[in-house]
Amino acid sequence: MKMLVKLIFLAVMISLLGGKEGAAEGTLQSQIDALPDGAVFKLAAGIYDEALVLKKPIILEGTNGTILKVCSSEPALSISGKKVMVKQVKIIGCQKAESPAAIFISGKQHQLEDITVEYDHLGLELEEVNNSTFRNISVTGKNKKNGFDLWESNHNTFEDCRIDHVQDGFYLESSHNNTFSGNTISNSRYGLHVMFSDYITVKNNRSTGNFTGAMVMGTNYSVIADNQLMENNQNVNAQGLLLYDVHDSIINNNRISHNRVGMFVEDSSGNKIKGNEITANFIGAQMNRIEKNMIVGNTFISNVNDFQATDGTDNKIQRNYWDAALKLDTDGDGKSNLPHSADPFFLNLARETPPYQLFFQHPGMTLLQKMLKSPEELLVTDKEPLMNNVLHKQQQSNQQKPIFWFICAAMIVSSLLIIYFGRKRT
Repeated sequence: MKMLVKLIFLAVMISLLGGKEGAAEGTLQSQIDALPDGAVFKLAAGIYDEALVLKKPIILEGTNGTILKVCSSEPALSISGKKVMVKQVKIIGCQKAESPAAIFISGKQHQLEDITVEYDHLGLELEEVNNSTFRNISVTGKNKKNGFDLWESNHNTFEDCRIDHVQDGFYLESSHNNTFSGNTISNSRYGLHVMFSDYITVKNNRSTGNFTGAMVMGTNYSVIADNQLMENNQNVNAQGLLLYDVHDSIINNNRISHNRVGMFVEDSSGNKIKGNEITANFIGAQMNRIEKNMIVGNTFISNVNDFQATDGTDNKIQRNYWDAALKLDTDGDGKSNLPHSADPFFLNLARETPPYQLFFQHPGMTLLQKMLKSPEELLVTDKEPLMNNVLHKQQQSNQQKPIFWFICAAMIVSSLLIIYFGRKRT
């Protein structure tokens, strides 16, 4: 009898262990672990509640309706190693989830594309990620954590990503040679937040409705060009573009409009600020302690106050267009003979007594500024302001080119039809 009980107990244990092993073999993770390098693992449409770890060069490919919803302390996706590719997956946050990030990534040469993240916490956390590409990724949060968080991650590319309602769209620290192109960030604190990272390229991005469109700090040899930084005015300290401790960088052809302060530059040197359209801001540009910068060919239109500056030395400021400048061109070279200066009187006064900011643009304050004009050496002056808005003419020219070629083509076709039917009648 005892022997029979032992045999029954042993059979039950074997069946239980066998059942567990069979279930383990059926998990997504076990299937992924069994794949050879370079294999494609396809996830059908459906909701999966299993956290996945990808640490070998494979392709994880979902389809329309593939959703990861993981309620655990682990990220929905953890990626390491090299050459991992993830495509067409949606990650939805769980209210009980304790993970700090929806996707955690380390390693190199990864590729993530066509991914949607709806998460209360951090979207994508990159730690020591190199030479990887992130394309067409959508991140929506609740203004608690960052969309992308980079730490010591270099030579990565971020293209056509859409980020909304996060703390910072992109936050990067000690991460060099990264490129951001074609991204849209809205309803967040900082659209782009750069800290102590060099050789950064930011092109053709759109940052709107944030506290600050782009905040760049402690950067050398970077390029910020062809971006739209607009309607970033949700805070008393809001700016379109904030540059602090930025050196030897290029800031070109950006459209900076409808912000509280269009461009704020401080403790920066050796930069080329050229061809930017700074319009309809409360303050067009505010610059403090700048040195050896080139500020040329920019347009300042319809700002409440075009330019405020203090403690600027050895800067080249010329051939900008100021709609508020007094203009007189006696030699017909397109440049005014009357210099245009930014008087730091109000900035210095408000710095010493902050409540005086309430009197900005007050007629009495304007009278005081004219009576107590700052010394010439403290003025930031454009010695050759432009008579006409060159950027506006270029935009008109570019818009007219397609119309011109359309008219030419229509005239040629009309001529050929007239010749053809004319010969046919004769």
